[in-house]
Amino acid sequence: MRTDEVFAIRDLLLKRFGRLKFRTEKDAVGELVKTILSQNTSDITSLRAFGNLKRRFKDWESLRRSGLPSIKREIKIAGLSNIKAPRIKGALNEIAERRGSLSLGFLNRMSLSEGYRFLRSIKGIGPKTAAIVLLFSFRKPIMPVDTHIFRIMKRLGLIGPKTTREKAQEYLTSASPEHAIREFHVHLIMLGREVCTAREPKCQLCNLKALCKYYGDRDGRRRSKDRK
Repeated sequence: MRTDEVFAIRDLLLKRFGRLKFRTEKDAVGELVKTILSQNTSDITSLRAFGNLKRRFKDWESLRRSGLPSIKREIKIAGLSNIKAPRIKGALNEIAERRGSLSLGFLNRMSLSEGYRFLRSIKGIGPKTAAIVLLFSFRKPIMPVDTHIFRIMKRLGLIGPKTTREKAQEYLTSASPEHAIREFHVHLIMLGREVCTAREPKCQLCNLKALCKYYGDRDGRRRSKDRK
């Protein structure tokens, strides 16, 4: 495990983006709903859909008891409402049925592995969603791996091309500094949005390029062309 390299990456990102301030831990059920909405869409549209739900329903229990058509209408802007609405309602129903109330506060008393297993046992809850709830609602030391972070890890050469996202999450969780994992997570996303973009990454502006396999290969190909 390349822990030293991961720590070096974290330090470089800290120099680039600086310290971040976080609010107190977020409502776990709300975080779950928001993360489901964020799947396969932009932050702008998913946050609008989340705002629609907050305005339409007085609490998550009233959303759980509502019909699917009303949920679909409010989240249509985020896309895939025919999938996301039943996924949200189903997850809330499952929590209420299994725990006797619509609350995830009990996860704070569980170990990281126990909490993760519980969330992953809910239909429609994948590795990233479970990790986000645990990290941002309960400050559990787990690194959610989204599209941006997965792309960056591949380009840096921290994982192989066939590594699954869940395996990447396990690796980065175990290799990351526990005390700064929330900040590191957000810094990686910021890098993916601003510099290490999916198309036309701005490698020359990246302060990780000395550690980056993608940049090294790309620069090597460029130098080879220049010599011809």
